[in-house]
Formats: sequence, C-alpha cells, structure tokens
Amino acid sequence: MVSQAIDLLKKELPVEEGRLLLNGDGAKTTGLVLVDLVNGFCTVGAGNLAPKVADKQISEMVEESARIARLFCEKKWPVLAFLDTHHPDIPEHPYPPHCIQGTDEANLVPALQWLENDPSATLRRKDCIDGFLGSIDKHDGSNVFVDWVRNNDIKRLLVVGICTDICVLDFVSSALSARNRGFLSPLEDVVVYSRACATYDLPLHIANTLQDTIAHPQELMHHIGLYIAQGRGAKVVSEVSFGALPQPLF
Repeated sequence: MVSQAIDLLKKELPVEEGRLLLNGDGAKTTGLVLVDLVNGFCTVGAGNLAPKVADKQISEMVEESARIARLFCEKKWPVLAFLDTHHPDIPEHPYPPHCIQGTDEANLVPALQWLENDPSATLRRKDCIDGFLGSIDKHDGSNVFVDWVRNNDIKRLLVVGICTDICVLDFVSSALSARNRGFLSPLEDVVVYSRACATYDLPLHIANTLQDTIAHPQELMHHIGLYIAQGRGAKVVSEVSFGALPQPLF
C-alpha cells in the first residue's frame, strides 16, 4: 500500500532528472557543496539522528558524494563542506541533541575525512539547518559561502548531502533566492544530484511510539525534497559524469 502511494505521488508530482557532464571551461566554474556528511547523520549508531542500522540510501549517498569530491579535488575545483555542529547548551528544536561540537558526531564521515587537509576544500561548521544562514559571521555579517562563490568565480553549484528534504532543500532554496536577488554573482545555476542525496527513515508505526515526533518515510520525503527543490528553480540530475561524453542535458 505504501509503495503504491509513493508510485502514485511520483506520477502526479514528477521530478525531471537530467544528466550533468563536467568538462571543458564550464566545469572549471562549477563548485561542489557537501551538506552535512557527518557521522551524526550518516554513520550507524553515531548519535540520536544517525541511522540505527545500515541504510542503503544513506550508504550510497556517502559513497557517491565521496567519489565526486575526490574527482573535484584532483582537478583542483572548489569544494565547500558544511558540517552540522551545535553547542551543547543551544538545542535545535524540534530535534534531539545531535552533532555536538567537540564530538565525533560533528566530524566528516571516514570516507571524507581527507578533505580536512585538501587545499581545494573549504570546511564550514554550521549551527542551523540552512547552510546559507550558517555561513553568516555573527560578528561582522560576512558570509563564508557568498565569499566562496565570488572568490572562485562559481557559476554553477553542484549540491549533494543529507537530508534531501531538510538541510539540502533549505540551503538550495536560500542560494536560489540570493541568486535571484543578485546577491550571489556570478552564480547562475544550482544543481541537485539525486543519487548523492539522502534522508532518514522513520516509519509511522515507530513515530507513533515517540513523543512529539511525526513520521518521515524515507523514499517519499527524498522525492518530495527533490520535487520542491526543482520547483524553487534548481536543476535535478541523476547522473554526473566527467570527460567527453554525449551532449549533457544540463
């Protein structure tokens, strides 16, 4: 029944997924944004919001994100990684304590820890869902993300990470709004790579046993996140390739 409902939703609210080919001069102006590939969201048993058991969608997201990040860094293309990181005395409602600063929860997953020492990568710890807001310096109002876009002459963002319908979606929406208002020159396009995004799974029967918690079916919410991102103006792709291949859709 649930599977049939999801299939019906996908038919009524389709996501048009294209293919992104990164080659030539256009690739040099593409920046990769990794959203919250930290242990607290991706590593089994790492914290309150980490998967309790191995999760296929999350595991594949980590693997594909790490592959893309490695290729970007090998080519010395810019990479920005957001790391969800919270002060223990400042909760993030409605979520339980997670990714507390100074703990391994707030660190990159093992497959991406090498980014900490890569000159092509910029790491930004954020204390909120939206990486755009989390990039704002509380003292002088500067924005690490905006500066990164401008300093690297980025015209296209490729966004991957977790959660498709929460942190990824909020960041994509803010980036598009800033672009539309002329705050993110020279940015032109925001691309979400569906296979390198994931969200968590909380079935209704489990949510009903928890206080102040709503159900969050993984496949459905992943699709909804992609659908809303596309509706906000993002391009969604299911394939990212490097080198000389047939003409890309995007």
